[in-house]
Amino acid sequence: MYYEFYIDVFFVVNLFMDFLVLCLTNRILQGTARPWRALGGALAGAALISLFFWTAKEINTGNMLIFSLGTSLVMVRLGCGLRRGKELLAGLLTCWGISFLLGGLLYALPLQAGKGILIFFTITFTAYWILDTSIRLFKYLKGKAVSRCRVVLETGGQKMELEGLLDTGNCLTDRNTGKPVCVMEKDRFSSMLEKKQREALESFCSLNNIKGEDLGSLNPRFIFYTALGCEKGLLPVVTADRLEIFWEGRKKSISQAAIGLSAAPLSPYRKFEMIISPKILDS
Repeated sequence: MYYEFYIDVFFVVNLFMDFLVLCLTNRILQGTARPWRALGGALAGAALISLFFWTAKEINTGNMLIFSLGTSLVMVRLGCGLRRGKELLAGLLTCWGISFLLGGLLYALPLQAGKGILIFFTITFTAYWILDTSIRLFKYLKGKAVSRCRVVLETGGQKMELEGLLDTGNCLTDRNTGKPVCVMEKDRFSSMLEKKQREALESFCSLNNIKGEDLGSLNPRFIFYTALGCEKGLLPVVTADRLEIFWEGRKKSISQAAIGLSAAPLSPYRKFEMIISPKILDS
């Protein structure tokens, strides 16, 4: 008994499957790799597995498992841009998990449904779309439930640690720089400034004339905002030297961050002290 093995079909099918798996892996890990990078990883994976089947004298569970492990590491390294040990391990496990789920969806279909390469691609892409939609929905619901983060603000050589709230309703953008605006209480920010800067900032917020040199690198300006009970208000915005956000074991550092200053308290009992725009995590 023998089987006909079409290496070109085998390569194309693996390329397609590997590309979808890497795209889903990158989405789950919230990586920044572009689709072209996932395509590069898929090309490497498809080429390696095709070479293995083409050249191997004997295929058994042992050498297949070892080669699959090595191929998966190469795919995750190239396709998702992961370099560190923990990142690679998380990528590897996620890649295998996605492969298992995607394969399970295909295995659940009748055998007759998989006949024909075009039908196979259509069914596989549909399975990918189902998983992708499920991941997006899970992240959306998770974002609604868990939205706190730790924030470290630095300006003028002073540092302050704050409790942040990731708020999808914060769509404020600084038109001067194009950066998302995070909002904190004005009094908290002023406590980091020297007396001269603090008085100058207070005068600016009160729309009084001031000397630009008194404010140093704060570069204050106003932006329009809309909130409940206020259709069009003015929010003073300053530039902080650095803003670091820590959430879900990750860190995002933003230099020259735009900080809006609220005269009113943001939260009773200071449950959170800064409203973070989720857009800033992608900037």
